[in-house]
Amino acid sequence: MEDVTTPRLIVRRFAVTDLADFLAYHTHPKVAAVLPGEPKNKERAAQYLARQAVAQDNEKEFWHALAVYHQEDAKVIGEVGIYLGGPPENKGEIGFALHPDYHGRGYALEAAQPLLQYAFVTCDLRRITAMCDTDNTSSYRLMERLGMTREGHFRQTHWTRGAWRDEYLYALLRDEWLVQQAS
Repeated sequence: MEDVTTPRLIVRRFAVTDLADFLAYHTHPKVAAVLPGEPKNKERAAQYLARQAVAQDNEKEFWHALAVYHQEDAKVIGEVGIYLGGPPENKGEIGFALHPDYHGRGYALEAAQPLLQYAFVTCDLRRITAMCDTDNTSSYRLMERLGMTREGHFRQTHWTRGAWRDEYLYALLRDEWLVQQAS
């Protein structure tokens, strides 16, 4: 995906020099509590960023994480990402994470909208899904602001933080997104 500049942000490919900013939000207790998988240590985070920095655009069957760079503060405050599935389904999954200091200001929405544009127009995806822990109110509210529809509530679907957790599934079809863009 080409860099996208919004009024306050730049959504761009990660660079290995983003390590300190990346760890600042990935290891924050509020963020680490809702991210899937194990928290990243410095070595694993550096490997992850190195792989993201050289990922090919439109690479299928791969999670593309993009840095959300705050222009005024001159730092990475989070990420948006997309998993691109291949044909014949042509569907993907999106996700996002922001440092809590930047929650509640519309940054995630501002960064996720160009990601949907990229997914539906450039990658020609037919369907985008997203999942979140049912306790992650800000995440599912963001999905709703993006025009996504809650399609499911999965009970005790993943083991996180020492307990079985529930998740919501949201989805948006390209046709629905096109109608939103026209209005």
